[in-house]
Amino acid sequence: MRYGRLERRARTITAVVLLLLVVLCVVLFALSGGATYLAAWTTSVAVALVALALLSLPRRIILSDEELELRCLVETTYIRMSSIVDVEVVEGGALRHKLPLLGTCGFGGYCGFWLDLASWRVYRCYLTTREGCVAIHTSHRRYLVSCAAPELLRGQILATKARCSRDE
Repeated sequence: MRYGRLERRARTITAVVLLLLVVLCVVLFALSGGATYLAAWTTSVAVALVALALLSLPRRIILSDEELELRCLVETTYIRMSSIVDVEVVEGGALRHKLPLLGTCGFGGYCGFWLDLASWRVYRCYLTTREGCVAIHTSHRRYLVSCAAPELLRGQILATKARCSRDE
């Protein structure tokens, strides 16, 4: 199953951040009178931060009998079916009452660690959109995942979990 398309707000934030980084690098280069240490260092840091953010964006969700895989470009998160406690569809904005601790904050999506201010729990987010998300609660961690069909993903996870627990 694929993640949903990147929402308009995230596309706008991505474009604005990239534009600001390019403008900052050009201004530093112009003000410094050529290639100096400051301009080169700023450009290197900007490119590294953009690369890290782009490498952590979610790409695909794969569900097998043993585990749920959340695949990014470089990283893959494995969630064992036996550790899943609850799965629910989150309506009305998955990031409402959540504070970003570490992540992309709209640059190419909403990935990273977010603190839920209502329950004081930390969520690991793999979101391309804030609407139509699935919250996966395990025995030790909470995940927020966006997909094109959240009810279908929830149903498939619960059916797989039931089938696995019946087989044991």
